[in-house]
Amino acid sequence: MTTKYGAPMCAFLAAWALFSVPVAHAEDANSQSDSKISGKEAQSSRPLIAEFSRSILATHPAIAAAQAVLEAAKARAQGAGRALYNPEIGAEYESADSTTKALGVSQTLDWSGKRKARSTTGHADVMAARAALELVQKSLLSDVLDALSAHQGAFETLQLANSSVRLARDFLDLSQTRKTAGDLSESELLTARLALSQALAEQSRARGDLSRARERLAALSGMGRDVWPLIVGTPDGALLQGWSGEVNALPEMRLVLAQSDSFRARITLADKMRKADPTLGLSLGQESNGLGGNSTLFGVRLSIPLQIRNNFSENVTAARADALGAEAEARNTRQRVEARLNSTTERFLAASTAWQDWQKSGAADLSAQRDLLKTLWEAGELNAVSYLIQLNQTFDAQAAAIDLKGALWRSWFEWLDASNSANSWLEAIQ
Repeated sequence: MTTKYGAPMCAFLAAWALFSVPVAHAEDANSQSDSKISGKEAQSSRPLIAEFSRSILATHPAIAAAQAVLEAAKARAQGAGRALYNPEIGAEYESADSTTKALGVSQTLDWSGKRKARSTTGHADVMAARAALELVQKSLLSDVLDALSAHQGAFETLQLANSSVRLARDFLDLSQTRKTAGDLSESELLTARLALSQALAEQSRARGDLSRARERLAALSGMGRDVWPLIVGTPDGALLQGWSGEVNALPEMRLVLAQSDSFRARITLADKMRKADPTLGLSLGQESNGLGGNSTLFGVRLSIPLQIRNNFSENVTAARADALGAEAEARNTRQRVEARLNSTTERFLAASTAWQDWQKSGAADLSAQRDLLKTLWEAGELNAVSYLIQLNQTFDAQAAAIDLKGALWRSWFEWLDASNSANSWLEAIQ
């Protein structure tokens, strides 16, 4: 069953079409951003995200565990499709006034169709295991992209903190020089020292955040490295506009629908299993009467179990209840999936609008403003307190920009996860 995504998504897409956000593809390196990345970090400022993400998916233990579950489900399904009963062979010998020897074979017949019902159930279990594997892959990829986004924000915050410390040191050095020359009061020198202490504290916090972000990446990737891929630019949202909206194709829905199919198949299986199957036997032998006479014996045996003391009807009742629960879980999952698609689309559009507004009003040349403030302070047109207040405002503005861009990437990655579009995005940036 295929269901198209409804009116809420259409409304969001229509809203998206009403404005244009001047953002770049993630794969298009912004030269201004790259100029702020120095040293060996610049080596990973290119779009290595796809290669890095796929290398994690190829070796991650969670993927291997889900793959093993799938292989086990395939093996069980193959076994379920085989014959349910094996033939039996028997021998008989009796010695009295006469001697009887017989050899026989018997076979229980799958009269009620248990083999077919078992095969159907096994196939549904394979489909569920395959959907579970895709769900693990999707969730892991989402974690990787979210961790890269967090690392990007922490890295840029540390770069900003380093700039703040550098300016605070320069400010303190100049303040001490001016204090020696008698051009600065003791209180203003103390203000400069406090500014450096605050900048160093912020730098220490930023280093801790970056360390935690790299720890998360190391845990996800299973590797330790000094350089991690950096996300440059901002997302353009093209995939959102072209998304088909087939909710039932998402791994979450495929998993619960396959589980529902499996439980429905178990109703039929339970009903088949409660029915008795007959056993047919054939025997061939020889009887000697002790006087030298021999006779050939041929026998046919048919046995049918009587389901009198227990007809196993409770197994059918339990299977029906499990199927009803699985159907309810499928409906619940669909509600959650649709709500997440709506919410992630809304958050991305809101984050895009916020970033657009920042680009229009707040994306000034903050470095030039800092240079101007320093010139005014050195010329005596600003006291130390006014200089530091306005300088901190420039750093606050830059930190707000980092937060805005981080929120934009997080909302984008959330939508990629909700719509199962992360692989398509990775293919687009290769």
